[in-house]
Amino acid sequence: MTAAAPTLPMFTGEHPRSLDSALRVSLPKDWRSLQITEFYLISGSAESYIKAMPRADYESKVAEIMNDPSLSREVKNSHLRSLGSQCQKVTLDSAGRLTVPSDLCEEIEISAEEPSMVFVGAITGFEIWRPDTFKDWKRRQASPKSKGKEHMDVKKFLGV
Repeated sequence: MTAAAPTLPMFTGEHPRSLDSALRVSLPKDWRSLQITEFYLISGSAESYIKAMPRADYESKVAEIMNDPSLSREVKNSHLRSLGSQCQKVTLDSAGRLTVPSDLCEEIEISAEEPSMVFVGAITGFEIWRPDTFKDWKRRQASPKSKGKEHMDVKKFLGV
């Protein structure tokens, strides 16, 4: 008998949200039911969003670096330093809220005064976007790439 593959958390959908005055925001109810309470946040490099990785996903990224035989110790240390210094750990409170660090809020231009955001499911984690920035990203995904290749059409990929 073969062992079943481990079940991945499934962060799906788009969920409009708002920060409160303490920069806290509630996770969607179905995401809270996954019972993951610790996340590592890092700002996106190519787009203006915050990536949220559950602890298991973060640990997997660390292990990937540490176990890569093609990397020298110096390069591994550099990668680990970069990852460790740029990620910020947050923990859900008893109400299912996380506090978004103010420096990450500034990077994507959200604040207590401009509190609108959207949580975007990314299967193994989620992303935090400004609604207008995410809308622009979706619009770009719908148009052909500059090199003549189209962006992945998820519905076509799934056959629906």
